[in-house]
Amino acid sequence: MEETFHLRWGIIGTGRIAEAFARDLLTDPGLRGRADLVHILSGVASSSSEDAAREFIAKVEAPSHCHAYGEYAQLVQCPTIDVIYIATPHSHHFQNAMLALEAGKHVLCEKSLTVNAAQAKKLFATAERKQRFLMEGLWTRFLPISFEVRQLVRSGAIGTITRIFADNALGMDPGCDFAVDDRMVVKGLAGGALLDLGVYSIHWVLQALPEEDRRPSQVLSTVTQYPASGVDETTTILMRFPPDTADGPEVHAIASCSLRSATNTDGETPTVRIQGDKGEIQLFGFPWRPLRLRAIKRKHGIASEGTVKVDRDDFIPDGVYGLCYQADEVARCLCQGLIESPEMLWKESLVVMKIMDTVRRDNGLQFPEEIETLSYPVDLPIRSSCR
Repeated sequence: MEETFHLRWGIIGTGRIAEAFARDLLTDPGLRGRADLVHILSGVASSSSEDAAREFIAKVEAPSHCHAYGEYAQLVQCPTIDVIYIATPHSHHFQNAMLALEAGKHVLCEKSLTVNAAQAKKLFATAERKQRFLMEGLWTRFLPISFEVRQLVRSGAIGTITRIFADNALGMDPGCDFAVDDRMVVKGLAGGALLDLGVYSIHWVLQALPEEDRRPSQVLSTVTQYPASGVDETTTILMRFPPDTADGPEVHAIASCSLRSATNTDGETPTVRIQGDKGEIQLFGFPWRPLRLRAIKRKHGIASEGTVKVDRDDFIPDGVYGLCYQADEVARCLCQGLIESPEMLWKESLVVMKIMDTVRRDNGLQFPEEIETLSYPVDLPIRSSCR
């Protein structure tokens, strides 16, 4: 009989995403067909106070053995915690991940992994030196629907990929729908659409490409800034990728994101479209958690109408939100003694960070030096403890 693997988690941050992750972590793995592992929530840390951590633990109905901490440094020193989930704003990811890695903990860090590519490189080097697992928490990559998309692409279901469109937009008014100190619109917290929303669009583009080399040969972009704070409220990126074969076509991709525009205004607009010379894959719902997949086959020709071959919306079981799948991947990798996930390689997270660096450089999007720095440790404001 196979032994059940127990993985003990600590959470840094007590915001919305931390709450969603904790609730998913505490669901019965059997709901998603996993009888081989158990996730244990052992501790939660809030930089504001120990009481805030206690309130979080009570809110998610964590077991009595889950401890509350008022300092991140206390949490990462706990001997009954194996892996740290970092759920703070982008501005704090590098410092928080370095803290956990230097303490000898494995790390799952929310996207975007860091603020810039240089920080990501330093985290990878630290994880390598410490021989600790590190993965960007791009949870969408581990959803069942994402595995289905990648399988359809690899099997040639839509032929050779030619174009990709991915949009992630909230349809909100930045001046009315966000508080002035919300992390989404504060430059000091690395706010804006690109790092929070655009990262999903870029990852969807990369998933549709051959695994060998997902680096774009050209990156062009345009940005509209939110005047009140200078973060990007709408960003559009055009990328070119080299042909998969010597005689194949170049791939063009558009990855867009916006705080102000809306991705899916009628409930029937695909938010991701992966086009091949034999058909198209369409995803519906927000790109971070698509709810429906369609695969369409078609023949060449201007008047050729395609035939729907796949139309599914049954990927996630009731009672599961979806953040638990990335936790399952961490457990799988640790069981195998891996320090990086084959499904979310460090080099791919680095490609995404480099694309976003290029966009920011070309459009004058700069963040304060204290959150762009490679120095560690650096004290950052406590007010930004959660997302």
